[in-house]
Amino acid sequence: MGESLAIQFLSADLETACPACGYLMWVRCSEIVAQTDVTCACCYSQIQLVDKTGSAQNAGDVIQQQITHALKGLFK
Repeated sequence: MGESLAIQFLSADLETACPACGYLMWVRCSEIVAQTDVTCACCYSQIQLVDKTGSAQNAGDVIQQQITHALKGLFK
């Protein structure tokens, strides 16, 4: 059986720009959920990933619930 959609979401990468220098970089959704610090590869600034609304923390669960609901009854 494959990974759940929540796990796939947490493993996904998002492209974002460094707020200090504008360098485009990739961060994992799991880093956003954990609200970790990342270092810009260009200017070496420490960037705090903050999820003020909790949207990233809940997105994986919401996606999994919607897919499960949509497929309900198709597989037994």
